[in-house]
Amino acid sequence: MKKIKKIFYQGSEGSYSESVLEACFQETEYVACETFKETLGNVSSDDFALLPVENSLVGTVIEAYENLTESNLEVYLEIRKKINHALIGLQGAKIENITKVISHPQALQQCSNFLEGLKIERQPVFDTAGSVMSLLDNDTKEIAAIAGEHFENDKRFTILQNNISNHIENYTRFFLVGKENPEMSETKDKRSAVLIADDKPGSLLQGLKIFEELKLNLTKLESRPILGSPWEYKFYIDYQNESNEIDTQLEEELRKVTKEFKILGRYGSIDL
Repeated sequence: MKKIKKIFYQGSEGSYSESVLEACFQETEYVACETFKETLGNVSSDDFALLPVENSLVGTVIEAYENLTESNLEVYLEIRKKINHALIGLQGAKIENITKVISHPQALQQCSNFLEGLKIERQPVFDTAGSVMSLLDNDTKEIAAIAGEHFENDKRFTILQNNISNHIENYTRFFLVGKENPEMSETKDKRSAVLIADDKPGSLLQGLKIFEELKLNLTKLESRPILGSPWEYKFYIDYQNESNEIDTQLEEELRKVTKEFKILGRYGSIDL
């Protein structure tokens, strides 16, 4: 792998995205951004971006995926990280006194069962780590945040409750994306793509049969509405494949029966 100098990510210091970068790219500069659009828009020919694209409990991170499909960036690596959410308050806070919880919308969703039990107000913000740091600005022990358990080492805060996800098997997929191949060492046996079926009977079925004929295993198929085209849909598709020749054959065959097919990346995977 060639040295990566800079990686942009959505969030702030202490976020899950930053922890992924620290684990995988120690000698790289990390640049925090407020939105996914800003994150991807900052990528130049020498830079990359890290994007959370799917969670095992609540599904696709739609805003991130939509911005990725609209960009000209390519996926070069998948990183899967186990997520351990915690309820965090200022030092001295007690869970029975909490009246409001703040965090990223995905984190609030992933901990919805726990929050239902508390029956308190929920406020979405743009970042998990940022929600914890905002407790210092609010300076109240009645507001808590949801973020990673690594904040237990920060004496300004206290962990009110560990492991609050809806299920202990909580994982998030991240994509490393860019404009130029960083030549990762992992075997490129995975593909992500977007397919738009023709507005004709059987178009999608015909397209899926081509995957079957080429003996390609689909691991994701999700429909999303097309902005500006009511009742028309695109499909996020993940499949397993190592052969660029098969990719070419797949693209040629799909052009005959679908409106559009775009491979977003050919990549390998890392588990943290």
